[in-house]
Amino acid sequence: MIKYKYIILIVFASLLMLTSCEKAEVPIKLPPRGNTSFVSITLGKDFEKQAFYNLKDSQITLVDNKSWDLAFEAAPFGNKITLNGGTDMYAARTNSKTFFNTNNPDTFNYKWDAPCGCFDSLAIRTEPPFNTYVYIIDRGYLYTTDRYFQFKLLSISNSQYYFEYASLTNPSVITKKLIDKNPNKLNVYFSFSTPNTYLDFEPNRDDWDFCFVKYRFVFYETTPITKYVVRGIFINTSKIVVAVDSTQKFEAITPSYAINKCKYSGLRDAMGYDWKVYNFTTGQYNARTYVNYMIKDKHIDAIYKLRFLDFNDNGIKGTPKFEYVLLK
Repeated sequence: MIKYKYIILIVFASLLMLTSCEKAEVPIKLPPRGNTSFVSITLGKDFEKQAFYNLKDSQITLVDNKSWDLAFEAAPFGNKITLNGGTDMYAARTNSKTFFNTNNPDTFNYKWDAPCGCFDSLAIRTEPPFNTYVYIIDRGYLYTTDRYFQFKLLSISNSQYYFEYASLTNPSVITKKLIDKNPNKLNVYFSFSTPNTYLDFEPNRDDWDFCFVKYRFVFYETTPITKYVVRGIFINTSKIVVAVDSTQKFEAITPSYAINKCKYSGLRDAMGYDWKVYNFTTGQYNARTYVNYMIKDKHIDAIYKLRFLDFNDNGIKGTPKFEYVLLK
């Protein structure tokens, strides 16, 4: 491609003269191929922070894990509402069409979001007729007050979500709320603790690749099933897809292998939580350094290879350390 550079420039020169009134596109600058980036992110021993990460420029955006309760899909066509599973959140659809009095929140059939974020596996359902029934929201055991709320989604448009909510014990005081969508974002957020604050802390959808976050994982193979809050990663499903491979050494993975031999997934939990494993002897987490992640950017035709190196800092958990290389 390089040897044809000047020929291409000459061909395009005449076209640019005819379209000089159009704004020129700014090329995306990527790190040099073959250069290894080493990253360490401190999230706290209990993952108090969640971190959005951008591979292209190593940009990190930190936010408190408890800063939000509900995430609203922000695209004009979006209609997904997801829970903050990191605070052990649940939602239960009731059979009531109006808010009601109850002092027994534990009697409802609570559900949780599947880690994949699949539309048909979410606790709050938004397929029609979504505006019929009231939900009970359990914000999780971390909240000793304002833990339970009643919630009813009223409408979804290309620009807004419209809902109402009330506390569990005082359903006559109803608050109606509009949440504006933002086409530049994957999600916008809402917190019952700060209901008047528009939460758009998430970077623009083109400016992050994955997010370190706490979420709920359910082990269905146990009896009874075990619900566990894990420390893992959600990917930016609008931007990247991910392949996982443990058959090759990290150093040996080539662009050809990543392109032709890897099977990519666009599910939210494609990178998951098991890039580390608990060592019962040392009481610490060990990174699974033999597991490789190929990350394909759908927008700019770039592929990275990445592996985790550690999860501890001086023996304290909560500091993911990883390396990655731009393959193409």
